Amino acid sequence: MKKLSKEINKKLKGVKLVVFDVDGVLTDGRIYLSEVGEIKVFNTKDSFRTEIALKSGLKIVWFTGRKTPMVVARAKQFEVEVLFKQDTGGSLLAYIKEKYNIDAENIVYVGDDWSDLYLMRQAGLSAAPNNATPENREVADIVTETDGGQGVAGEIVEMVMRAQGTWEKYSKEYINKFVF
Repeated sequence: MKKLSKEINKKLKGVKLVVFDVDGVLTDGRIYLSEVGEIKVFNTKDSFRTEIALKSGLKIVWFTGRKTPMVVARAKQFEVEVLFKQDTGGSLLAYIKEKYNIDAENIVYVGDDWSDLYLMRQAGLSAAPNNATPENREVADIVTETDGGQGVAGEIVEMVMRAQGTWEKYSKEYINKFVF
């Protein structure tokens, strides 16, 4: 895991909600089309860390401009809210503030492409996958070691939880479920 500056760690301690762009962050950005519709591939490396993050009280929202049953189904598996660009009234952060009563300074926005730049600049902290566009990596407070679709969500929630001192407790509880 990357060593973060004291300033970034201090900001991570105040994070209450993480917003993940779907295409290019939670997936590798490729879209497969078939006769049944659009297919996206999610990485299981995000699964366990997302579960423990939610259990710890951290809120997670997925954000995308593409309304697909695949994304809705995957979000339901985690009990994560998925917001579609067209349903937020044009202002995601205002929507989050109203719905969750969380200010922008307590939000991490994770995005990989130009369409994410505005929200990355508005959030208290921003992150980008290692393979994001140069512009996104330049704006990001954190650039992950992993590429989009390869465990970015897991890496980010682990950073937040470590900074908040909750990682050890919740990860050990989860791992102990697998120890016989």
